[in-house]
Amino acid sequence: MRDPLRALCFAVPLGAGLICVSATAEIYRWTDAEGRLHFTENLAKVPEAKRDEARRAAAKQSSRKLQTYSSATAHVAERRPAARRGGEIRVPFERDGSLMRVDVQLNDLVTTPFYVDTGASGVSLPSHVAEQLGIPIRPDMPHVRVVTANGMTSRPLVTLDAVQLGGARVEGLEATVNPAMSIGLLGGTFFNNFVYRVDAAESEIRLVPNDRIRGGLGEQEWRKRFLQVREPLARLDAHLEEAVVLRKGERARLERRRSELSKSLEELEQDANRLEVPYTWRR
Repeated sequence: MRDPLRALCFAVPLGAGLICVSATAEIYRWTDAEGRLHFTENLAKVPEAKRDEARRAAAKQSSRKLQTYSSATAHVAERRPAARRGGEIRVPFERDGSLMRVDVQLNDLVTTPFYVDTGASGVSLPSHVAEQLGIPIRPDMPHVRVVTANGMTSRPLVTLDAVQLGGARVEGLEATVNPAMSIGLLGGTFFNNFVYRVDAAESEIRLVPNDRIRGGLGEQEWRKRFLQVREPLARLDAHLEEAVVLRKGERARLERRRSELSKSLEELEQDANRLEVPYTWRR
């Protein structure tokens, strides 16, 4: 059983050529008291006073065709390339109304457009892009729950081998898969790896790597992940040691559960090693 915090993704090469896709995006937008625009795929994150407005805007948004390229032909006509000056990575963005749109390469295979949403907690991936990456969406894979205009729903949780925005690259990044989206959202778990700012005059996002972040998470988030596996494992070990008599089949069931938790902890350690997470962040 996989760790409930992550899922294994399988990537397969794609053939060269242009692929056009279309889907209905469910992105909620609102403007705060200071005039700043926000958007999210989770209706629960929209302030209550703004939800009706956000629902109406989402309902009116029509589906659009967006170009997605395999890495063999990845290019964007008439756009400035990303540049690095000193330790700073500069990535141009395209304005889409009030939004910022960028091209992101996933798993070194597919380049596809994303909206930049530094206020979002994570990364949201359209299901057609997951399909192109060869990521199988199965009923038994980890899911997260979100609130939409149609009520509570769950979204598959996957792990991307690599997410690259210009010269800014993050490996082992989790993302939710949303079948209603035509374009992804690039949020906090990516941008937390950098100190960043937006230069509106130059239409650039400027990023400098943040050494206090690993895999989009800081020390407290990594501690919490390990705690969520270690605590139930320790309780189960104590119960198995103290229990003299257990009902028929109960010990076997608890032993299976212990094996699952042990495997989850082992996989989490492997992720932490790959991302060079300090050992002090794992306790």
